[in-house]
Amino acid sequence: MNLHHLDIFLNVCFSGSLSATAKNMHISQSALSSELKMFEGRLGIALFERLPRGMELTSAGHVLKKYAEDLFAIADSAEMAMREIVDARSGHLSIGASNTPGLYLLPPLILELKNSYPDIDITLFIGNTAQVCQGMLERRFDLGLIEGSPPSADLHWEAFSPDQLIPVTAATNPICQQARLDVTDLQRQSLLLREEGSGCREQTLNLTERCNIRMQRVIEFNQTEAIKQALLAGSGIAWLPRRGLENELASGKLAWLAGLNLDISRTLGVVRRKNSPDNRLTDRLLSRLKGAVSAVS
Repeated sequence: MNLHHLDIFLNVCFSGSLSATAKNMHISQSALSSELKMFEGRLGIALFERLPRGMELTSAGHVLKKYAEDLFAIADSAEMAMREIVDARSGHLSIGASNTPGLYLLPPLILELKNSYPDIDITLFIGNTAQVCQGMLERRFDLGLIEGSPPSADLHWEAFSPDQLIPVTAATNPICQQARLDVTDLQRQSLLLREEGSGCREQTLNLTERCNIRMQRVIEFNQTEAIKQALLAGSGIAWLPRRGLENELASGKLAWLAGLNLDISRTLGVVRRKNSPDNRLTDRLLSRLKGAVSAVS
């Protein structure tokens, strides 16, 4: 059974005659009659009674007509759904993001996109750079936003925003009272770090190794916000994304150790699978993301 034969069958049902159906479908009446007989032969049952006044459905024909109508209704709905996805009005968008873009950039943009296109379903996973890249390779995410470079040649990376990690500590830390700061002053401090696989961790350790900074001890956390809370409790120093510290710096709860001249400049990037098909949903989100970044640059 194929859709072409079902289409012929339904057209005959609606018109009631072979001649009218042949005219509507722009084929000869003999070709149409041959196709219909072939269809009935494959099914092994007559679908119409050929009467002088036209074609009338048999009991089997009535049963098939209901199924055929349902089938074509589903096909029409599927085609409409595909058009909506092509036009980026509906569909599902799964995003994987490391902490900085996931916590400080994406949430308001996702809400904005959802308000504009309520039929779009969006899910956001926040993890570290390694987790996001692995999820992209496993096709769990349509789009990835990360803080470092992708570890796989199967992923395409594109820069979308400059970013900055700055050394911060609790404003109550005695080191903040020193008139001049030197890297040797950090040796008695604890270093608060993200977990293995984090771009923030990798960039911080690259800096401390390059500058020969040996801190008293290292404490690991798997969330940037957890590090921030530990700092607010009065423990250690950490390099954190500046864009996530506006409130704490403005309120004076955290202090930026700018005198050290140890800020880290980096680039946030978008990752996609190489040779993946175009996706208007991801393109629409990226367009809004780049617009938001440009507005605050």
